[in-house]
Amino acid sequence: MDQEITAQEREWVRLSKQLRDNERIWSGFRQIEVRMIGSPSLPELIDVITRGIPETFPGIDCVTVACADPEYEMTRLIEAGGAPDSGARSFVAIPRETLDGLFTRPWRPRLGPVDERLHSLLFSNHPCAAGSVAVAPLVRRGELIGSLNQGSRDPRHFIPGIATDLLEHLAAVAAMCIDNSINHERLKLDGLTDPLTGISNRRFFERRLAEEVERWARQAGPLVCMLVDVDFFKQVNDQYGHQVGDRVLRQIASLLGQDLRGSDVLARYGGEEFVLLLPGTTLVQGAAIAERLRGRIEHSAFVIPEGIDLDVTVSIGMACLQPGVDSYGPDPAVWLFKQVDAALYQAKEAGRNRVVQAQQG
Repeated sequence: MDQEITAQEREWVRLSKQLRDNERIWSGFRQIEVRMIGSPSLPELIDVITRGIPETFPGIDCVTVACADPEYEMTRLIEAGGAPDSGARSFVAIPRETLDGLFTRPWRPRLGPVDERLHSLLFSNHPCAAGSVAVAPLVRRGELIGSLNQGSRDPRHFIPGIATDLLEHLAAVAAMCIDNSINHERLKLDGLTDPLTGISNRRFFERRLAEEVERWARQAGPLVCMLVDVDFFKQVNDQYGHQVGDRVLRQIASLLGQDLRGSDVLARYGGEEFVLLLPGTTLVQGAAIAERLRGRIEHSAFVIPEGIDLDVTVSIGMACLQPGVDSYGPDPAVWLFKQVDAALYQAKEAGRNRVVQAQQG
């Protein structure tokens, strides 16, 4: 009887330990899930996944996320978002055909020892994934979009046949969060992009103007602004139609965008007007750039479907916030834009197809 009680006690201890372990695992999972859902951007989401899982679950030494990214959209978002080193190193842009070759329908996790090809593909920056791996499909709206990859130094940590419910749940939440993050970034981008030309819109320019004027005030470097207007654009629309007019605007946006630095801003301000903001550019440099842009457009071919070559020119007004000058009033941004607007008006009144510099205050 005593031996029977002892066996029951041992079983009770084993079950109690298993329950505590399960509770700890599920508690850790819930914390990861909440952090993933609350991630405000794709770079931070990737960081939560790839750093949070190893920190939470013993035996998992590294995690990567691989996604089909044919247009490098996710890669650009991660790089532009200043992803922490762990997130940047742990995201893998994988070709679609390679991703499809990782799984067969129905898509289920792959567990077992890591081979050289899989390690090179999914863990090239992580030598810790040398023992065993779990590769779980990321599926969203019935489409395979990537894989959630966990690696362990222990060859026995991930072995075929073990339960994968938690892993599949984690992958499902990760896929949902990745999809939501991308859509959120697209919405933000759409709100700041002109749909016709693909360049920034007026809202984005006004935001950047405020930022650059604030930086000008701190660093005392010059700041050039230009306002570009397409000459006689109404005549193009009236004579050839709005589709031709749209083509002209797209081509002008492309010509204006050539040779711009990463810190420069080009935006469609409205209608046939474009605006440029060139930080760290002097008035002399700005005048040379404006003249080069004007000449580039004047000598470019604008061919409509009928084969007619249009003569398209632009008028440009420009002004500059000079370093060390304090006569721009309480709002230098307002002063700067009023000056370029007035200079553009003078360029059009003087016959168009010219650059006019505003009088410096």
